[in-house]
Amino acid sequence: MLNYRVVSFPDSPGYTAEQLAEEKRLRQRLLALSIAVSTHPYWETSTLQGKVVDARMALKHVHERAEDEAA
Repeated sequence: MLNYRVVSFPDSPGYTAEQLAEEKRLRQRLLALSIAVSTHPYWETSTLQGKVVDARMALKHVHERAEDEAA
């Protein structure tokens, strides 16, 4: 025979109006910055043709190189 129990938790109070507004603002900023980065003219340079993915991946790891050099 299987034994199990149902666990329940009280409802969370949820976000306040101020927290909802801040989340909305941050999501809008994230979207705007994502669009700005992905559509920047840098990605159209002739030296990057066919290498855009590699260049973007390198940008994701720039901070790691800076940390290694500082150490």
